[in-house]
Amino acid sequence: MSTGLYDRQKTLNLKTPTITIVGCGGIGFWVGKFCAMSGIENILLFDPDVIEEHNRNRLDVGENAVGTNKAEVLKSIIIHLRPEVTVYALPFKYQEHLGKKTDWVVDCTDIADAQVQNKKIANSFGSKYVKAGYDGEHISINNDLAEWGVAPDGYTIVPSWVVPAVIVASLTVAKIMKYEKEEISTTVYRLFSLKS
Repeated sequence: MSTGLYDRQKTLNLKTPTITIVGCGGIGFWVGKFCAMSGIENILLFDPDVIEEHNRNRLDVGENAVGTNKAEVLKSIIIHLRPEVTVYALPFKYQEHLGKKTDWVVDCTDIADAQVQNKKIANSFGSKYVKAGYDGEHISINNDLAEWGVAPDGYTIVPSWVVPAVIVASLTVAKIMKYEKEEISTTVYRLFSLKS
């Protein structure tokens, strides 16, 4: 690790937990990248899906990433930024026999049934669970499942762009590294109207 890399955050009393990220698309991609950039050195990634062209409006990857497994792409970016990080990419759904205990399980999936299963697996390992998501411009970071409705097939395609994905990812990293008990449910617009 380069000398002085984290000097400016030493007085912030940040924790550097071990994490599992389930879903490495819009939010999970940024959570993994920001965790590695913030000093978290043990990351486990799960995602059976590949990057599609429409994912690129919220991921900073080139055209050559299209068709490549999301967890593998994220792993390569993390290793490029922080070679000292221990990161494993599993191109599978999160399952108990493939996972292991980490301090946190960050659920960034879009399918309601998967979220129920992911929380159950996190609980079986004794890991803290956080669901990070957004529905259009409504953002949510909870210690429980997503609060919005469920489509009949369990998956809802919502309007997506990089801003809510990065906001949710940033706040999720803040939660797991410093503000463990905090949760949020708001809109991007309402964040602009907050007064100090």
